[in-house]
Amino acid sequence: MSTHTGHCLCGDVKWQARGQPHLHVCHCTMCVRWAGGPNMCLTFEGGIQIMSGPVQWYASSEWAERGSCLGCGSALFYKMREDANPQSVSAGSLDKAPGLAISEHIFIEEKPAYYDFADSAPRITGAEVVARFQPPGEPS
Repeated sequence: MSTHTGHCLCGDVKWQARGQPHLHVCHCTMCVRWAGGPNMCLTFEGGIQIMSGPVQWYASSEWAERGSCLGCGSALFYKMREDANPQSVSAGSLDKAPGLAISEHIFIEEKPAYYDFADSAPRITGAEVVARFQPPGEPS
């Protein structure tokens, strides 16, 4: 299983991940506000581990937190509140981009009209994303 590394702008926060990276572009209102545009984030089959640095966590919803470097302010991580490790990390913080292509666009119905992407990756609605995290048989 391949290992990938990354860091924030000032280099204080370092992370490591294992497995194949998947590039997602989130267009939800919170991500656009947090990242200053579409949030291009990576998930990894083997997970993400924060190796060092002062991460400041912000509870952005009842279920999730966003992590930024306390020093330089780089927007880095997204995780479910009950989880110790992040589910995703900013694609821009990756040390070496191994020929990534966008896997999907999420919360596409919230995308502002002032930007667009020309790729053909699937466009997924917020309801479809939320449904992925519902236990089987539970209404979304």
